[in-house]
Amino acid sequence: MENKKFDNVLFIGTGGGNDVFSTVLAALSLKKLGWSWNQCSFAGVLSPFHSHTLVDYKTKEIKVINTYSTRKVVRKNDEFQIGFVDAAVADMVKNLNIAKCQRIFGLSLLQGTQGLTDSFKALTKDFDYIVLVDVGGDIFYRGKQDTHVLSPMFDAMVLKAFVDSGVDGILFEAGPGTDGELEPEALEEVLKQTKAQPFPVESSVINDWNDLYQKWIAPIRTGRTVPVTIEAFNSKDDYLEMTYRARAHIGKQRLYAEFPHRISTRLCKQFFLINPKEIKNPFAVSCSSPLDWFIKTQVEQHKTNCEVNLEYFKHDGKLYQFLTPSVLFPPHDRMSLIKKGLDDLISRNYDIAILFPNDWNEIENNYDPSFFNKTSKNNLIYLSF
Repeated sequence: MENKKFDNVLFIGTGGGNDVFSTVLAALSLKKLGWSWNQCSFAGVLSPFHSHTLVDYKTKEIKVINTYSTRKVVRKNDEFQIGFVDAAVADMVKNLNIAKCQRIFGLSLLQGTQGLTDSFKALTKDFDYIVLVDVGGDIFYRGKQDTHVLSPMFDAMVLKAFVDSGVDGILFEAGPGTDGELEPEALEEVLKQTKAQPFPVESSVINDWNDLYQKWIAPIRTGRTVPVTIEAFNSKDDYLEMTYRARAHIGKQRLYAEFPHRISTRLCKQFFLINPKEIKNPFAVSCSSPLDWFIKTQVEQHKTNCEVNLEYFKHDGKLYQFLTPSVLFPPHDRMSLIKKGLDDLISRNYDIAILFPNDWNEIENNYDPSFFNKTSKNNLIYLSF
């Protein structure tokens, strides 16, 4: 895999959060490995649960991010701006010559894997090679045995769309386990099954990546995967023993569910190149929207912590909230969150609540039978007025 040459390479962070910044680690590492290109671009996936403004459009589903692009939380009668790492990366690239990067793209998930597949095909007009980038390993989710997966949705959707598109590319994997989702033994098994090719991470690359993170990213969005990946690389211990947590935010209510997690520092001193077709992720399903993905995984397969839990989502002109708190929380905490969400529905802060039937059965006696308009579809309960 050394000494590959391309004209124009696109590096795509497969998850949300800081994954768009992790494309920098991939580009710097592959440069050290001997890869070369005339130019490149970085891309991230845009959360379908937020609005993004001050962006240009390459196509309807592919946005061009600049230093002034913003991300906003949207409610029925309100919206407010929150940190947007993609814009920080655009600012960083504008000021520094990093791996000959030209532009930053944001890929929409609003049309599910089906829309994203079309986006991958459209990108081949400009790029002759695509490098998917995952730091942490949640793209390797295997199923129920991975009990504390935290954010499987975005990675699974990107994986499915990429494979379905048939475009030429590879997965760059680094920091296995640093996102708190898969244990070392699971990662070792997956890396073997996927015929992953290991290469050493260079100290100079990690140091440069850390410097960029501290200056450009950390002030915008506090994350854990990047600093833990750096800590694991520098550690002299065989394993890091850490505590991770699932979080649930609704209104001013904040709840956390903690769990222990082990990280293999040996794995974190390497990066891996993998054919995406070798990855068997049960959540990598064809879907037409985030709601469709939720139905095909959380309803038709099994419930996990995922990006959808408690999020708001605009669909067919209505604002929905997924009152589906993570199964990592104890039952009384889950019910407390659902009741708070229904209070917000009663206050008309959004239009339609989505619940699992068994959760509704737990609390429906608290409400007059005719209070909500209730419909059932796809083994979910929809409540509205």
